[in-house]
Amino acid sequence: RGLWPRVAPSFVFFASAAAAASSSPASCASKSCSRAMSSSSAKAAHYRADGVRITHDPHAPGMAEKYGAPGETDRDGFDPYADSVGAGIYGGVVKRRPEDGSVVIGKQYQGHNPRPGPVYAGGGYTPVSDAIATFNREVSGGVPTPETTLAKLLDAHPDLVNDVSTGGASPLHTCGMSRANQHATAFLISRGADVDAVDAYGFTPLDRAASNNLAIAAEALLKRGADPDANGPPRDVATQSEARDVLKALDARAKEGGRVDSAAEKIVVFADARPEVSGEYVAKPREEIPAAFAAVCVDNGWDVDVTWKKLNGGEDGAWFKKTTDDAYLYFNALDGEWWIDGPDGLGVYKGPSGSPRAPMGMSIAWRAIDGGTHAPTLAIYRRAS
Repeated sequence: RGLWPRVAPSFVFFASAAAAASSSPASCASKSCSRAMSSSSAKAAHYRADGVRITHDPHAPGMAEKYGAPGETDRDGFDPYADSVGAGIYGGVVKRRPEDGSVVIGKQYQGHNPRPGPVYAGGGYTPVSDAIATFNREVSGGVPTPETTLAKLLDAHPDLVNDVSTGGASPLHTCGMSRANQHATAFLISRGADVDAVDAYGFTPLDRAASNNLAIAAEALLKRGADPDANGPPRDVATQSEARDVLKALDARAKEGGRVDSAAEKIVVFADARPEVSGEYVAKPREEIPAAFAAVCVDNGWDVDVTWKKLNGGEDGAWFKKTTDDAYLYFNALDGEWWIDGPDGLGVYKGPSGSPRAPMGMSIAWRAIDGGTHAPTLAIYRRAS
């Protein structure tokens, strides 16, 4: 069991996972404790054993009715007394459509998150979540990193590096769920994990690490270009949770100049439903215009240079070309979305992004132009800082 999504006024937080992880990917062995805080309102503040502040009252009216009495909560759901969640809420297996493997979006387990998200399929945590949970123990026990369960799983199924689980959590989000899990962060990034992924609560992996005071995860994310001011921002999350170690990491990054320039150099697209766009893409400069884009412009009587300058909004004008043909990826400055265009220059997928730096990795961030439910997964390889 792991940290839980805490509903605060106008936004959602996740609390800390336990100090030690078990075989569950987001384990929580500790019990919440509370300390009276001196204030004019004389309200009690609640803390976990690891010192992270809890912003909900576990004994508030209605809590037991909704989630169960102490010792009687749903293992797959939310335990307000341990400040933890199970696989039904975060990191668990999700329902997928049999025809194309796309994720089913709907009401969340126990109604814990009022926003729709990936629907729990039952069966506990995803294989990736389980592998993240054992990664640190395996490496600490002498298993070479390439021989770990996580490495072997990604060797066999590289698209799982940005797999979707309950709560809209990516593998990097799961790294922010416990002290043990955080040790897999740097490895996952090296395999194409998306540092800017956004879960169903609107949180990035850095927000997750901040809410749990997981400095190892936070530092690994910041080193590879995670935005310290994105979707929260992380500093607000860390401050509310009193995550002192992460606040130190954020302060250090600020002193060193803010966000690290760790641009995406290569992207791999996994799209079984549309194999013409599957494959490896490499970054190209703004001066080089996609051949397929130019052909479409010529066919429609548009000025190629003017149209490209108007549409290409990638950071520093960067876009990505497939290495084996003329399919390409680019950030559209007019609609603020990333597009994957086929070798014929016509759009196949598009998806929103909070940044023109790189597209999103998880399939739930994309939609098919043809109206289908199928969607790609992307692995995003960033330049080492």
